[in-house]
Amino acid sequence: MGLIRDVIHAGGTGGLSWHVHAYYAGKRWQPTLQLIDQFLAQVTPKSDHLLLIGGSAGWMMPPNWLSRFERIDAYDIDPLAPGLFNWRHGPLLKVQGIDVHHHRRDALASLPDLLQQHPKACIWFDNVLGQHRFRVPDVKRAEHELAQLKTTLKGRHWGSLHDVWSGPTDGRLLPAGLNVWSHHVTAKQSLEAAFSQKLLASVGAKDAWHDHLTSQVFAPETQTSWMPWAFKPNYWHWLQAGWIHA
Repeated sequence: MGLIRDVIHAGGTGGLSWHVHAYYAGKRWQPTLQLIDQFLAQVTPKSDHLLLIGGSAGWMMPPNWLSRFERIDAYDIDPLAPGLFNWRHGPLLKVQGIDVHHHRRDALASLPDLLQQHPKACIWFDNVLGQHRFRVPDVKRAEHELAQLKTTLKGRHWGSLHDVWSGPTDGRLLPAGLNVWSHHVTAKQSLEAAFSQKLLASVGAKDAWHDHLTSQVFAPETQTSWMPWAFKPNYWHWLQAGWIHA
């Protein structure tokens, strides 16, 4: 029964339901993927080895970014992730001679061990940290663990793309216009109420939005990029991306 649940939901963060939705939402998500690609194009990793955490099938992964590495170790709890990742990205990576290794493992729970095993690798959290609050019942614990990441990763080259808020919208902003909706601010600036109100108003946010508890993932001085994601036609997310140079 546990395997069946993982195939369908993968702890509520993936599974068959996620993959089916991602497949059919591809066109609507394309503008956000372009913004992710633009962000990662400005990142210069200091290693040819990548620990890809929570990459799933690579629905939010630009091929150009993956092609920068010689070896990728991908960690995900979703049993469907390896096959679908290889289906989407495998042919290109194989042609380029990039060595991809898949691991079904909770990388967040065993992160110190992984860092010891791969001392020279850089790390990318691919749209996974924002789901931590839904996997950990204790909200204070989840927020603390997310805030501690920057300490655990001190001295390493790492980055993350993650949800900060999500909720219903009135649909006023068409996905085709998303390529102009990228904001570049420090992590400290992004905590200001006026900034958050501006972002929420810009996508026609209504009713209550979820806080994904990721506001303390990056140190205050970290330069970050924010981008809207039309997860569903009338249910959007604001994503934050940042990269830390040790």
